[in-house]
Amino acid sequence: MCMTSVEEHQKNIKQFLDDINEKIRAGLLLDRQKIIAFSASEAAANLLEYYLHKKQLVQAGFRVNHRYFTSERKAESYFSFPFSKKQEIIKLLIKQEEYRDILCYGKEKEIKKVQEAIDNLTKLKQLIIEELGEEI
Repeated sequence: MCMTSVEEHQKNIKQFLDDINEKIRAGLLLDRQKIIAFSASEAAANLLEYYLHKKQLVQAGFRVNHRYFTSERKAESYFSFPFSKKQEIIKLLIKQEEYRDILCYGKEKEIKKVQEAIDNLTKLKQLIIEELGEEI
């Protein structure tokens, strides 16, 4: 079994964010919205996993799945332990999962929704940076 180290989370987060930023620079928000939504969702899950590992709140091998955030009740069942800014972090992850569903499935959505998904991820990243006191 392969366990994801803190360094691997950092690498994953960077790859997903780089992918999103490449799409932004290329003006492809609308054309690549499904890929952006997927990358944003996976980046968000990795950000939480990174945070929980850095705060030593979970054991090595603990995995965060984007499906944990389909509802507040479900998220609470996976994250019943306390941690700083928990409610705010969970709400942002639930919102990110909603954006994933909206943008990945069905017909193309307006560019505003894609930007909202990116903005939500940015808020989550900034919150975790503030909580950890370090850049990711």
